Formats: sequence, C-alpha cells, structure tokens
Amino acid sequence: MSGIKITGITEDALATSSSSGAPMSAIPAGSYNATIFDVKQEQVRSGPNEGKPRLNVQFRISNGQYENRRVFAYIALYVAGDFWKTQSFFKALGYDMKSGDFEVPENNELLGKPVGVRVKVGKDQNGEDRNEVAGFDKATTDSLLGSLGATPVVSDVWV
Repeated sequence: MSGIKITGITEDALATSSSSGAPMSAIPAGSYNATIFDVKQEQVRSGPNEGKPRLNVQFRISNGQYENRRVFAYIALYVAGDFWKTQSFFKALGYDMKSGDFEVPENNELLGKPVGVRVKVGKDQNGEDRNEVAGFDKATTDSLLGSLGATPVVSDVWV
C-alpha cells in the first residue's frame, strides 16, 4: 500500500466521476493537420480478415480550434478491399508503395510524423456521433515543428 488515503468519498462524487459520463463530442467533418501520436500493431479480431495484421493509429490534431483532439484509424497491413486506405496512409507520409513487397516502417519511425487526415462523422453502436478517418493527405504545414503546433518566438533581446 502507498500509505495515501483518499477521504471524503461520497455517493455523489462516485456518480459524477464514473466513466459513463458524456463522451467528448465529435469534431466536424473536414481536413485537419495532425501528427501520429500513437501506433499499435494488432490483429484483426473478426470477419474474413481475422488474424491478419493491422495498425491501430491515434492521430493528434495539431492546430486550429480542435488542436490536441484525437482521431483514430485502422490501417490494414494486407491487401483487401480497403487497401486504398493503406496506400493513402503511407503515401501521405512519403513512403513509396510499388508492386511487390513493402517493408512496413517500425512503429517508432511513424510517431510524430505530420499527416493530413480527412475526418467524417459517423455513428457508433449507440447511435451517437463519432469521428472516422476517411482518408489521408500530406500535411499542409511545411515543417515538423509547425505540424506539432510550434510557433517561432520573436524577441528583440540579443545575446
């Protein structure tokens, strides 16, 4: 045990802090600059592609009104009906997919890379709005630092 005690827990506090609270609302459909915030390699869990590899990618919106919001996409690491999305993802990141084999970059090579995400609004299993990544483009900012939201500091102090 840590020796730390939380005191004053009431039924009201438990009710308002539960994870069943209202989810964050979906951002409007549109194109956004983002960076790859997290990448996990996993396997498809069901359906005709069960057991095949895919990436579960978390994108961080990097500027504007929705800066720091997150959207997610699965990127198939096999050829199937939605392979266009895989091609679009890697092309937007500057990778050249050609006939034959494609060596998928390591997850850590993808982290922090700027990318444009085309977001649409769909419905979740409860009928609530949720964001879906519908495609990818090259990020419209010129630099990695700019895509991360960094801005130059202007100072009249000379050292």
